[in-house]
Amino acid sequence: MVPVRHSNKRMQKSFESHSLTDTVEIGETIAAQLTVPACIYLEGGMGAGKTTLIKSILAGLGYTGQVTSPTYNLIHEYPLADKTVYHMDLYRLEDPEELAYLAIEDLWQDDSLFLIEWPERGAGWLPKPTAKVHIRPHSNQNADSRLVTFELL
Repeated sequence: MVPVRHSNKRMQKSFESHSLTDTVEIGETIAAQLTVPACIYLEGGMGAGKTTLIKSILAGLGYTGQVTSPTYNLIHEYPLADKTVYHMDLYRLEDPEELAYLAIEDLWQDDSLFLIEWPERGAGWLPKPTAKVHIRPHSNQNADSRLVTFELL
């Protein structure tokens, strides 16, 4: 993991990831910055590494169980001692109104942490983000290299 820059305007950090080990370190670093309630939007193309980063964030929060993508279920719940993490993958959402059937507003509590992949597909139905993570291929690097930007809003 190579820290790229730190901006104090809103608290923005960028990292270079060149391996799974780097991504795990980045996820743990992000986890250390999170307080609840929080809603984190994860943005990046297909295969960018959003779910892998979420696994690393959960590990950094102390979760030791299996973490899988909720692509077909839309939401997976991960209870921790002091918070409940909801991992959402909205890629297969046809219409943002479908979120009404999932009762997202009932999940949003003082101890909730939402980690949301493809948040643009739930526009208008999700809580406002308290942070964003952008993942994109790193230019002039190998195919596994990513630039990860974490911004507290």
